[in-house]
Amino acid sequence: MILWEEAAASIDRETPAAVLPRERLPARQGLGRWLAEDAVSRLDLPPFDKSAMDGFAVRAGGRRESYRVLETVAAGKTPTQALDEGAAVKVMTGAPVPEGTGRVIKVEDVREEGGSIRLLKDAQERNLCRQGEDLRRGDVVLRAGVRLGPVDVANLIGCGVTEVEVVRPARLAILSTGDELVDDPALAGPGRIMNTNGPMLRFLAEQHGFAVVSEASVPDDPARTLAALREARESADLVLFSGGVSAGDFDFVKEAFPQAGLRVHFTQVAIKPGKPTVFATAPGQAVFGLPGNPVAVFVTFHLFALRAAARLRGGSLPDPREVSLPLAGAFRRRRAERCEFVPCRLVSDGSLEAVPFHGSAHLAALSQADGFFAVPRGTGELAAGSPVRFLPLSLMGARA
Repeated sequence: MILWEEAAASIDRETPAAVLPRERLPARQGLGRWLAEDAVSRLDLPPFDKSAMDGFAVRAGGRRESYRVLETVAAGKTPTQALDEGAAVKVMTGAPVPEGTGRVIKVEDVREEGGSIRLLKDAQERNLCRQGEDLRRGDVVLRAGVRLGPVDVANLIGCGVTEVEVVRPARLAILSTGDELVDDPALAGPGRIMNTNGPMLRFLAEQHGFAVVSEASVPDDPARTLAALREARESADLVLFSGGVSAGDFDFVKEAFPQAGLRVHFTQVAIKPGKPTVFATAPGQAVFGLPGNPVAVFVTFHLFALRAAARLRGGSLPDPREVSLPLAGAFRRRRAERCEFVPCRLVSDGSLEAVPFHGSAHLAALSQADGFFAVPRGTGELAAGSPVRFLPLSLMGARA
């Protein structure tokens, strides 16, 4: 059994790196994709000197009490007259200003008198956005490795970027093992449970930018487990089993890995939930045997499967984003040989409270939780107020 930090290092070291091909897409179709190369601005931003306010553009230099108004320029129009001394051009927010503009006097600071304006106060604000002050043509807008969100795509469009080089999504095969699994509630009953791991993994995978190429349930049979693994590997970059990885009489996944020609790197990790996690690789592929209990599947998907996917596309996954918050009440556990991730909720004073949790099969606990707090290996007791590492579900991609 290895520490989860050691497991993460093993995944970073052993997962085939940068094996996913690139493809070019229109920038407008890039949402959710990872950039394969830096995106460079094709425009100055702003692309021209423009007004930051509704007001009157005047030349730099001495102050005057009044100006004659030459014309009005709306956003989307351009000035037609030169701005000479003593003249002003009325400009709307975002409109281009005439050449030679030194500042824009806000409409609130003047009184309009026919074809002229008189200053009500001697305001000093510039109220100008100069060409290229945000970005220059050729500047890097977004670095390779960034996953494009809505703001990123809008930013690229604003910079004149029409196409992006992205990494093809990792193709994922999902295999849920167990004779007890059913998909029809009418079939659930003694000895039969609903298959929640398959749908959860699919939804998590789609949320994190995978392309799910297959999803199947596999009975507890060694030959069919091996056959399912071989078939999944034909079309997938990453294969995720759930269940069948412990030491029971009907757990056959772990044995199937070497039989299929995979190189196994670890079979147990010192975390709770998630101890019986298996990681293996082959050229161009990573394969995981995740535990069968749903909460353990959720935890190990985020800790390990996402890390392998990052390596496949040529990136890396930092340690889970976290903050330190105090515990609302004391926490005790009988055994402390593993790092434990405890479902918890945020309370109004900013502390963390463990939610009722009956073990790693208790998926409903996650619906009541805001995240997990981590209890370090070797720690059996934490007093109320103790600072703990908090992993919010929102930062793990499980909350909108």
